[in-house]
Amino acid sequence: MRAFISTTPYNAMCNILINLPIILDNSPKGVTKGLVAEKVFTSLAVKGKLADFVLCIGDDRSDEDMFEIIGDALSRNIISYDAKVFACTVGQKPSKAKYYLDDTSEVVLMLDSLADATDTPVTSDDEPADSD
Repeated sequence: MRAFISTTPYNAMCNILINLPIILDNSPKGVTKGLVAEKVFTSLAVKGKLADFVLCIGDDRSDEDMFEIIGDALSRNIISYDAKVFACTVGQKPSKAKYYLDDTSEVVLMLDSLADATDTPVTSDDEPADSD
């Protein structure tokens, strides 16, 4: 399961998404991926920074709590009202995720498509953007 939560604009996020996943696989007893996602969203909201792009991809039961939180985040105002939200389960099965991908090769294709969809180059805060 990979979850990436960001306050970076959508187009810029597509460029860096593949390179910066947060991997949440091993959790202490009583801590779910859903609780972690909720904590990230609420912590950002308290700081006045609402996520505008959310992508969660998972392939087993341990991801379902996260998908539920992701699905409820808009109505709870813990992510931006116009956030792009994608909760994807891998493999066709009952899930709280809105989308499903058949297998890992479809995950890679989807991530490549997201990266290709942007026209905004990613620059660090330390380097000036090119001006022609």
